[in-house]
Parts: sequence; C-alpha cells; structure tokens
Amino acid sequence: MGRTAQKEIETATNGRQQNTIPVVHITTPADPEPRVNWVWEIGSFLGLNPEPKNLTEVLEMRRHQDVTLPVNYVLETAQTRLLLIDDINRASPQHLANVLPYFEYLRDKLGISIVFCGTGASHRLHQARILAQDLIRVSEENKVRLEQAGRPATPVSPSPTELLPVTWLHPLPLGTKIEEQEVFRRVLAGFEADLSLYRLEEHALSQHAAELHRRTGGYFKALTYVISTAAVVAIRSGSENITMKEIDTATAQLGP
Repeated sequence: MGRTAQKEIETATNGRQQNTIPVVHITTPADPEPRVNWVWEIGSFLGLNPEPKNLTEVLEMRRHQDVTLPVNYVLETAQTRLLLIDDINRASPQHLANVLPYFEYLRDKLGISIVFCGTGASHRLHQARILAQDLIRVSEENKVRLEQAGRPATPVSPSPTELLPVTWLHPLPLGTKIEEQEVFRRVLAGFEADLSLYRLEEHALSQHAAELHRRTGGYFKALTYVISTAAVVAIRSGSENITMKEIDTATAQLGP
C-alpha cells in the first residue's frame, strides 16, 4: 500500500522531489499509552531521534522526550501524504482514544491520510471512538454541573470527537439540515446512474432515502451491500427494478 501510494505521488509530481517523504510507515509502540511514544515512532522513521549511546539510555527508552514540534515540521515540509501504522493490535481502545486528537491534527492541518493495519483494527477503532465520545460526554456533564453550582468551569480539552483520524469514516448523514440530506441523496443518485437495470424507475432509490438510511445506519459499506444485493434480486426475479420488496430482501440478508 505504501509503495503504491508513493509511486502514484511521484508519478503525479514527475518523479521524486528532493527533500520529500510522501509515505511514512511506523509500528505501534511497545508502550502505546503516552502520546509521546507514538510521535517518537514517527520521529524514528524520519531520522529525528538520536540512537541510544549506552545500555542506560536503552533501559530508559520509556521516558522519550517530546519531539512533536520537529516531527510536525518535517511532516509538513517533506509533504508527507500517507501515514501507515502497523501492529495496531498492540494498542487498547483507551490508548487509541487518547491519541486520536493528534492523528486528527495530522489529517486536518497537514493533509495526511492515516491507515491503521493489524488484527482487529476496525473493531479497536470503533471502540476507541465510542470511548472518546463517552469521555467528552462526561466532561460536558461535569462542566454543566459546575456552571449550575456557580463555580467557574474547568476548560475542557479539545474533543477527540471533533478531531478524529483519517482512519475513521463517518456514516453518511441524513439529518434535518437540507445540506445533510443532499449528501445522502446524491450518493443514492450516483447508484441509480450506475445501475444497469432495464426497468429501473426514476428515483427508485432516492424515494426510499429515509428507509435506506435507517436500515444501513448511513454506512457506505452496508448501503453498497444492500443496493447491490437488491439489484441481483431484481435481475433474478426479472423485475429489473428496485422497490421496497427488493430492499426488504436485501436487508434481510444483511442481518441485525
């Protein structure tokens, strides 16, 4: 994945440019609790961390210095576009919840895409997200209690739910705002344009937007499965159209 991404980036820029590092690959630190250890791994890849001089320094590796500023500077100036993090199974959801704000910074401020690799990566990130949301909810509730008690509220740290990693894909929204509804309906319209069903009615999917969103949770993977399965059902039945009948069959196969 990293080699392919680097090749594409170099092709787009007419070969590798001097002083650029398009792709960074690290492994999850052996002690993933402190954020500084994650930054240290990135710094090691970039060659920013000095090698230990003796056994004493090796034994004190748990006490890494914070190299966040030089790491951020090099990532930005070297035009890094992809960060691969391997062996994510070393980290618990709590570890990931604590470091999510930093990964979000790399995505939003430096434009770096992040991919987590390892056993159970998706499940761990989902748990971390839930945990991060719960921590923020508790912080907000405590803030309200303090304000009601007439005491000044302690500033709340930046929310991991506001700064989440590139590795997290939010479900497609279908809220009360017109612009949110438009996003999901455009996605459905894209499916309608690509479906090769002979008798597909106009707005066959869009007219069931609310129901499709409810059944898939707005997740693109589930939505793709339901629509493609419904299309197969329509082909096999000879209807060549997608109605609630085909959607019901497809979502029944999706499971609870």
